[in-house]
Amino acid sequence: MTTTHIPFLGEPVIPSELPPHRPAALDTNTRDAIINDPRFDECRAMAIACLKGGLNAGSHFHEVWIRDLNTFIVPAVEAVPTPQVREALLDFFHFQGADGNLPDGVVAENKHDPYYKNLRRSETLPGRMAMKNSVSADQESSFVQAIARYVRITDDRSILEVAVNGRSCLQRTLDALDFLWKHRWSSEHRLICNAATIDWHDIRPEDSHGMIMDEDTHRAVGVYSNALALLAIDDLLAIDCLDATQTADWKGRRDALAQAIRDVLWDEKRGKFVPHRYLEEGSPFPPELDEDAIFFPLGTALAIRAGILNEEETARSWTATVEAVSRAGAASIGFSPWPPYPEKMYAAKGIQPWGYANGGDWTWWGAQTAAAYATAGYTIEAYHATLPMVERVLRDREFFEWYDRNNVPAGKIKDPSPEDKAKGWGALAKGAAQFRGAAGALIIVIDLLRQQAKAKAP
Repeated sequence: MTTTHIPFLGEPVIPSELPPHRPAALDTNTRDAIINDPRFDECRAMAIACLKGGLNAGSHFHEVWIRDLNTFIVPAVEAVPTPQVREALLDFFHFQGADGNLPDGVVAENKHDPYYKNLRRSETLPGRMAMKNSVSADQESSFVQAIARYVRITDDRSILEVAVNGRSCLQRTLDALDFLWKHRWSSEHRLICNAATIDWHDIRPEDSHGMIMDEDTHRAVGVYSNALALLAIDDLLAIDCLDATQTADWKGRRDALAQAIRDVLWDEKRGKFVPHRYLEEGSPFPPELDEDAIFFPLGTALAIRAGILNEEETARSWTATVEAVSRAGAASIGFSPWPPYPEKMYAAKGIQPWGYANGGDWTWWGAQTAAAYATAGYTIEAYHATLPMVERVLRDREFFEWYDRNNVPAGKIKDPSPEDKAKGWGALAKGAAQFRGAAGALIIVIDLLRQQAKAKAP
């Protein structure tokens, strides 16, 4: 019997059938262009001004989100007083669970957005509250990275000794990372699991809200959460804060996790990572959907940064990323995934094809993708991939949260109307302007590209 497959809106990328693109040698003209590009100067100045507004995610997001803060904490120290950054990190510990888990965000109680559920309060931090998006498994890794990055950039090692409710920052940081192995672990796959989210996004397919894991959730392992955990371990080990036993333990866990990513998630035939491998609940999608054809660019980029892929696989992944953008008609490499999941695969509003988490174009992650490939030697390619994101910032004079496939910012409405909120859209559908993740990620890739260009000067 012939099975009728659910069609995608566009032909999938098959990296193994695409010629690999090797990194170009950095010539003198391009090196000078990167160092002296006035667009970089203007964009970076705008980004620092954006970060000076605070550590919340931006615009209508009053929360300090840990996944956001982690991605802009290094330039934030340049824009915001260091004690303010330190305090924001320590606030998360007041809401840490007994099992080590950490919330997504912390906010003043009177500024809480009712769209977010699964709330927490703390007797030791009155007037503030936190929320946990339980479908994700990136909060703990993001926090560990943020702590390590803060220590590295400020040399403030004293933060590791600060006690919150009887446990030091370092102990609580290890508790958070250990939570993933104890409570988000798939023994079958030897990998960290979460819900079936799209690439780096945080919405599950089974219900219209999509942020809370429950008995209907189909758990899965994927490359983003696991590659991020590898990077978190690397950053923690790099600040040399663990004793010999702890160091050996986390190096062992890192090596085992890296091997499992390759064993379980790398599709040798297609030359790409599979989107998901499922636990006992199976897939939430109909069998007619060829989910393995879908390409997750950002998760792939993080895996490259974590050293999971070899030179040939990295070359094919770069080719696939550029090809996906071309086939989608997108404006930047912040676009994900390709192809988008078909209509009605995700119940939440905004997750239709070409929507928020399913075909949106995010500078926040596009800049990190460019940085990952630059680190892998693709300096020229990353420079040219960064320019479209810089140019639209200069065009729009804002750091919008995300763009649609026509390169139109989706965050023009900073505060959703009561009508929109009543429909359940809220922040999910209306992207933020002055989005600090986008600003910080652009600073980081601009600085990285210029550092590489200067290092290769004659």
